[in-house]
Amino acid sequence: MFLKEPDGSRHADLLDEAIRRGRFYEQAGASGFFVPGLSDPDLIGRVCDAISLPVNVMMKPGAPDVATLAGLGVARISHGPFPYRAMIAWLKGEASRIYGLG
Repeated sequence: MFLKEPDGSRHADLLDEAIRRGRFYEQAGASGFFVPGLSDPDLIGRVCDAISLPVNVMMKPGAPDVATLAGLGVARISHGPFPYRAMIAWLKGEASRIYGLG
């Protein structure tokens, strides 16, 4: 749900629904709750406080650092496509430099 709303300033409006879903996950016996796209530390902390499951977030540009996330109660950090994208950009730059394409 947070990935579908790129405007982070609107994520607070989605939080109650995310927590509601997290509680359904708890009742269903899930082993964790993933909130990809959520990067506001206050909102992440609220999810961690409201859900008894281990919370997983996705690291992305602008997200809090690992120590901050751990302090908020995050149990797992996924890195999504960002390391791959950074490596591809680096490879393209190196190929351009080596072959004089850029």
